Amino acid sequence: MAVIVVASCSSAAYAGAERRCQMCHDFTTGENRIGPSLKGIIGRTAGTYPGYEYTFTKYLKGKPWVWTEAKLRRWDNDSERAVREFTHNPAAKTKMPRQAYTGATEDEIINYIQMASQGVKLPPQAGSQVSCKMCHDFVTGKNKIGPSLKGVLGRKAGTYPGYKYKFTKYIKGEPWVWTEEKIRKWDNNSEEAIKEFTGNPEARTLMPPQHRTGSDEDEIISFIKVTSSADADKE
Repeated sequence: MAVIVVASCSSAAYAGAERRCQMCHDFTTGENRIGPSLKGIIGRTAGTYPGYEYTFTKYLKGKPWVWTEAKLRRWDNDSERAVREFTHNPAAKTKMPRQAYTGATEDEIINYIQMASQGVKLPPQAGSQVSCKMCHDFVTGKNKIGPSLKGVLGRKAGTYPGYKYKFTKYIKGEPWVWTEEKIRKWDNNSEEAIKEFTGNPEARTLMPPQHRTGSDEDEIISFIKVTSSADADKE
């Protein structure tokens, strides 16, 4: 088993890296989310985590690569280019959007992955801005992994232009309107909220449950209210 020596991680650096990674990946329980669990990622053969449906495996020419720090850095910097390089296939694609992290930010991410994937105890969570902006835009109207949240308060669910929603097919009747109360429920447990809001116990959503409560939830809601307002792009 490979032994990885990692540097310390400050609370501020940890907070940003954690929010970037944990929106899509688990590091401790082995649960798959939007992306596969990264528990024990260093030294693991790519595309082999149990129960996750990988996009790139069908493009592999030859044996899959093993995850090293160097390969994680290349992937974290440009996953679109890295998947073509690692699979030796110019047509290869991956579900993970290009991050383009470099310099100190990249170092924080890699350091965090090395520690978290080995079960190293880390500082408390913080940083709602990074948490939301990993998957959502608030200013330009651009859709990311999730739809743009520009002007989300007062908007009918499932109606932002150009985004392919997963849950709209489950809606019975008119879609709900996003209020602070509904955003709180969604942010706390999207899996339960989608069933309640659609009136359909079979309803599903792409967003994993966050289970945020208390001050952490208040911080997220405050951030969404301020940044998604109509005047946010004028600041």
